[in-house]
Amino acid sequence: MKKYGERGERYVYIEVGHAAQNVLLECISLNLGAVVVGAFYDEQVKEVLHLPEEHKPLYIIPVGRRVKE
Repeated sequence: MKKYGERGERYVYIEVGHAAQNVLLECISLNLGAVVVGAFYDEQVKEVLHLPEEHKPLYIIPVGRRVKE
C-alpha cells in the first residue's frame, strides 16, 4: 500500500491467485492431490495456525496423496 496506495490491496489478491496456481501445478508434477478452499472461518484459521492478529488468511490449499480409483 505504501507504493501502490489503495490499489495495493487488489494486487495482493492477484498475487494470491498466482501463488495458488503455482502450488497446484507443483502438486500435479508431484502426483499429489490438492484443492483450494475459500469458504472458511477466518478467525478459526488464525487461531489454529497461531497467526498474528494483523494477518488475514485468504486461501487454504490442503495437499495430500491422491486416492486411486
